[in-house]
Amino acid sequence: MPRIKNVSPLGALDVPLLRRVVEADEIIDVTEDQARVLLLQPDNYQPTDKAAKTLAADLTAQHDDAGAESRDGDNEDAGTPAGGEGEGEDQ
Repeated sequence: MPRIKNVSPLGALDVPLLRRVVEADEIIDVTEDQARVLLLQPDNYQPTDKAAKTLAADLTAQHDDAGAESRDGDNEDAGTPAGGEGEGEDQ
């Protein structure tokens, strides 16, 4: 079972997924499915063993792959206000 640590700056966290409160700096055993959900919140949870670190690396790789497909940077008109206002006009 993966082990993760609560590193949240808020301290203790009520975690509905686990149906319990996880205290600040507490290390807990979770299922692989629970770890996959919680490790998506790196500001709140860190992996502490090999199983959790492997899952975290897989999640990061999946996230990076998904981000590589993003075409947000291709929008040539991103700086143009809606409706083309200000385009070619002296203000």
